[in-house]
Amino acid sequence: MNKNTLFIGALLMTSATTFHWIMQDNSAPTMAGDHPSVKAHQKIKTASERQLKKEVVQTKTDLTPPQEQDEIPQTLPQELTKQFALLSKAYAADIIYPSYSTPLLSNDKSYLEPNHFSEVKIPVLDGSHKASLSLDKYRFSYPEPITITLNSDLAVDHIEYDLLDPETRKSLTTQYSQELITEFLPQKEWPQEIRIKAVISFLNGEDTLTTDIQFSNPVAYVNSIEPPYSAGSDMILPLNVEVKESGNYRIRANLFQKDGKPVASLTNKGKLSQGDAVFQLKAHSSVLKNDVAEFELRNITVEKMSNFPGEKTRYGTSRKPVFPISSFDISSLNDEPYQMSEQEKERLQFLNDIAQQ
Repeated sequence: MNKNTLFIGALLMTSATTFHWIMQDNSAPTMAGDHPSVKAHQKIKTASERQLKKEVVQTKTDLTPPQEQDEIPQTLPQELTKQFALLSKAYAADIIYPSYSTPLLSNDKSYLEPNHFSEVKIPVLDGSHKASLSLDKYRFSYPEPITITLNSDLAVDHIEYDLLDPETRKSLTTQYSQELITEFLPQKEWPQEIRIKAVISFLNGEDTLTTDIQFSNPVAYVNSIEPPYSAGSDMILPLNVEVKESGNYRIRANLFQKDGKPVASLTNKGKLSQGDAVFQLKAHSSVLKNDVAEFELRNITVEKMSNFPGEKTRYGTSRKPVFPISSFDISSLNDEPYQMSEQEKERLQFLNDIAQQ
């Protein structure tokens, strides 16, 4: 589990549970919109963890008339403290690895298939049958073709496809097909969001299916990878990147053993200028095994991050789906454990303090 997701989830649970606790106390009725825990949730990205802890512990006191405050226990319900004890333990286990290099398991589908398209079967005609549109991925990059497959147990006469800009509702292209598999060749100027509308003429009636995908004219390309080298506890993986548009970038990739076994999810952020650049990913020694020397880099995602609210994330791509990594001597790394940041220490202390209330 991503450590930031784990921590934010804990804060959300704090707000929800504290609100439920207070609403059960008839001596201090309040409206949800006025509840301090809701306000704390709205300021979650700017409030410090220490202040949030204080608000959680004191919420009931703040909402109770002064004459009754002496009778209020200053501890959280036992069930809540047990939940935070579990969260604290899970967070502590998570932050033994740096956020830039986290272990990858064979069942981590969201990491192993970051561009997965989720097929949804929809009732059609009288509702006794279902049909769906499927694609081999969710995000496409120019100039790769967009291939759509209609899945149905009903006989189909023909399909009329219309690819739309969902914001303007203007048609980008249309196509008539009598085949279940249809291919579209995109244009550079197509928008990032595309809606696929398929009007299907079955032998015994007509129905419509829609689905959405993302499209990008790449703003950067990962062209190749240089031989890795060691730096303290990290194996450094230098990526050669061709940058079309300058900006702040985040690149994610999965490290695999050569035999296909997943090793780690790697990520890094950095500012890149237009032209050729070198971007580094790092694998910490804590996720590497000493008896493995050959690796591969897969599932590369290139993002040009938003610089202001409302600006959409732009995407790049990789020239190859898999980059073999030259043999690397893991013994060249030191085995010093990852030292958590001050922010991570504060978050862990916050969870521990709540768990001990």
